[in-house]
Parts: sequence; structure tokens; C-alpha cells
Amino acid sequence: ALFVSSSLYSFWWDVVMDWGLGRKDHWFLGPRLMFPIRSYYYGVMVVDLVLRFMWVLTLLPPQSGAKFEIPQYLTAVTMSLELMRRTLWGFFRLENEHRNNTEQYRRVSFVPLHFNTGHGRKYSREREHVGWSVLAEVLGVTVLVVSVSTASVIAAQRASRSASDDASEL
Repeated sequence: ALFVSSSLYSFWWDVVMDWGLGRKDHWFLGPRLMFPIRSYYYGVMVVDLVLRFMWVLTLLPPQSGAKFEIPQYLTAVTMSLELMRRTLWGFFRLENEHRNNTEQYRRVSFVPLHFNTGHGRKYSREREHVGWSVLAEVLGVTVLVVSVSTASVIAAQRASRSASDDASEL
């Protein structure tokens, strides 16, 4: 019951507070939308709800005997889906912030970037990141993250196997 109520509350918070949607007078959407197709918003709301409950299922202890327990081999899929849900959340949160900034806080809908303001910075640039160097840096970080993730999954599988082997010997 706590998992269900927590997921429903978190879903409500995502939709109403973080995304600025869920208003009855606007067909459960917001007053201003950036995407022209409204079904995108409804689809993301449904995906957010389903994936919130999918993530909650990972909180169940392994071999708990629950009928809706996620099998071990789907753990990586569940983690990837949670990552997708958080990415979608970020996009719609950013949209809501942009709409709020243009509606309430700023006079214009264009927000200038720091390098368009004309003020000088107090630090000096040691190296200019342009073109291929930025791409190489992003790819390097991606390879590092994937390598560390793969190593941790392999280590966890080995630890799990050794624990199950030790338990079977007893």
C-alpha cells in the first residue's frame, strides 16, 4: 500500500508540479504547450505512471515470494526504462520552466546565453572546446561510464554466483 501510494503521489507531483500539466480546465494539460500534438503529453503521462510502478517493483527484495516480482534477467531492462523515464521527466520539466520564465518572470521569450551578454568573465579560458574535441570528450566520457557500469554488473554477478555457491554448499 505504501509503494502504491508513494508512486501515485510521485506521479501526481511529476505531472502537476514539475510539468505544469493536469489542469482540468485545459483537458488535463497546461494553458500553453510547446509541442503541437497533444497526444504526446497524454502518452508521456501514461508512460510516466507505468514506469513509476515498474521502478517500485525493483524495491521488492529478491525471492520475496511476491507474484509480481521482476525476474533477475530483467533488471537491466528495468534500469534502462527508469533512465528513459527520468530523461522524459527532464524534457518536460525544462519545458515547464521555459514556459514559466516567459510567462511570469521575463519580458521576452528569448533567454540569452552567458556568452551573448557582453560581460567579461573573471576567469581566463585555457582551452577552447570546439568541433571534434567536444565530440571526442563526450565519447570518452561515454566509454568510461559504460566501462564502469559493465565492470560493476560483472562484479555483482560474480558476487551473486559465489554467494549462491556458498549457500548451496551448506
